Amino acid sequence: MKDITFFIENESHYRFVSPLLKYFDKNNYKIDVICQERLNDERQFSKNTEFIKASSDVEKIKLLSNCESKLFFTTTPGIGQSFFPKSKVLPKPNRPVYIYLFHSLVSPNEMYTKNSFYYFDYILSPSITISEQIKFIVSKKTKIFTTGYLLFDSIKPFKNIDFEEKVLVAPTWEMSSVKQIISELNKIVTFNEIETIFRPHPMTNLSDLSLNPNIVIDNNLSLDDLGTYKLLITDFSGIALEFFYLTGRPVAFLDTPKKIKRKISKKEKGLNLIEDEMRTEIGEIFRISNFENILDREIKLKNPEYVYKINHSSNALQKSIDYLETIYVN
Repeated sequence: MKDITFFIENESHYRFVSPLLKYFDKNNYKIDVICQERLNDERQFSKNTEFIKASSDVEKIKLLSNCESKLFFTTTPGIGQSFFPKSKVLPKPNRPVYIYLFHSLVSPNEMYTKNSFYYFDYILSPSITISEQIKFIVSKKTKIFTTGYLLFDSIKPFKNIDFEEKVLVAPTWEMSSVKQIISELNKIVTFNEIETIFRPHPMTNLSDLSLNPNIVIDNNLSLDDLGTYKLLITDFSGIALEFFYLTGRPVAFLDTPKKIKRKISKKEKGLNLIEDEMRTEIGEIFRISNFENILDREIKLKNPEYVYKINHSSNALQKSIDYLETIYVN
């Protein structure tokens, strides 16, 4: 039986768990990493960590159903559902406890499907705001710890970095919004003196889009280069919060419709959802038909202190470890 299991969908999810995975590997825990594609960092780990590639959904389900370990970590929501089953091994004490790590700083209430978090045993939350909001959509048995955003442990706010005359367009993967944005981008990209880069969400299928050949596609998942952009243009994507945290610069939000995956309850009606609130706190909303004009306008920043609301912890890894050690012992 392994000490710890990680389930990592792909390279885009790996960066959100890598600080924790590297910590456990360095401290000689026995680890299984179940992934659906090979990860670039695999060779950096010791023999204590075994990477197991699930070549199909059937194999993934089999591996998950037969998982034996103490702790199970993932950034993938929906544990306990048919496509993402919990362990069925016997005896039951050999089954892991299930821990969710966030891969975004937006609120969990509307942007995720029903029961995305309900069957997790523990939630490591990136902010106090999310800790309060997720209480409505987890079971009574789920324990929530506010630890901070692990991604920000490996990358800090940029200081004294001059941006270049270029714009990053990075929307969510809701296809109707993406197609609207691409339609406008196609019209202006060849006439724009500022270089415009399109960074698709990892779940976006580019073959479904009619892209102007002059549009530069950036499939880079790293945040290290965000400081080089003069402006970020997005819709409801959590990259807006990452861009603001790292650069301190406001964001241009487009007025595309929000894709609501779960209808909130009456008790949740009074919540200020982060992905809605951020659109006026750390930038301005623009009509998509005025896309071109965004490049000529100075975007207002209403609340420079908003960063403390979305990421209160400067030491997320250590706080996570402190909580996890008590879980592991028990």
